[in-house]
Amino acid sequence: MERASSLCLSPPPGKVAGVFGDGACGLALRALAVPLLRAEAVVAVDGGNRFDPYEISKAARAKGGDGREALSLVRVSRASTCHQMEALLSRRLPGALSRFDARIALVLGLPETFADADVPYAEACRVFRNCFSALRTLARGGTRVVLVGKGEPPAKGGHYAVGPVPSDRAGFFRYLVRAADPVLLLRRAEGGLTWELLGGS
Repeated sequence: MERASSLCLSPPPGKVAGVFGDGACGLALRALAVPLLRAEAVVAVDGGNRFDPYEISKAARAKGGDGREALSLVRVSRASTCHQMEALLSRRLPGALSRFDARIALVLGLPETFADADVPYAEACRVFRNCFSALRTLARGGTRVVLVGKGEPPAKGGHYAVGPVPSDRAGFFRYLVRAADPVLLLRRAEGGLTWELLGGS
């Protein structure tokens, strides 16, 4: 699973990668230790208050590196609503990547920012399209874009959903899972955590 998460930090050119499910945020942050120890800067956009610097520091030390030095190469911006996320991804993230000479954009909790049922569905659709369009533009320009979100296992015979979300927003999150390439799906099962890596072509 660690190797699979590392693969998701290097999606094919023009693609957006994804890590979704139980424990996805911690796993993705630990995987960042490898590029950070190679002195690659990272810009993170945190939409679910999930950025945990300890995960990066611990992983860097486990690999024989300096946790504090690794963290010095990470810049984090936070969003608590889908509109704040849209502003960060569309207007601020491109400049931040250029300013810090970063080629990795980690987007934590994009799905969670769309869980607010008070945002009208039509507006949520518009914002979602703008967010994903901005990320695709970055990916086509050479940025390695990685989406990370928590998830829920599918109901029997149902689709995998990233959430929790209102029922009328479930399609947004299924779209993220389908659009990511590669995508690592993590599920909690009776025997522990199971995972599936899709795409990567």
